[in-house]
Amino acid sequence: MNWVYFILSLGMGFASIIYSKWLADNVTRIEVFDKWFGRAGTFYFYKLAGVLLVLFGFYALFNF
Repeated sequence: MNWVYFILSLGMGFASIIYSKWLADNVTRIEVFDKWFGRAGTFYFYKLAGVLLVLFGFYALFNF
């Protein structure tokens, strides 16, 4: 089951990193990040979420 979490989180994480511009344009904007980082705040949030998903995948692979 660890492999399933690993593969899914890697896929979702890399997709979030690669398509962060599309997500920022087509999914609702996150006002808190836009306030802190300017207009590109939502874009940075999706990049950060992607990196965290990839890290969670490695954590799930080795610790569950």
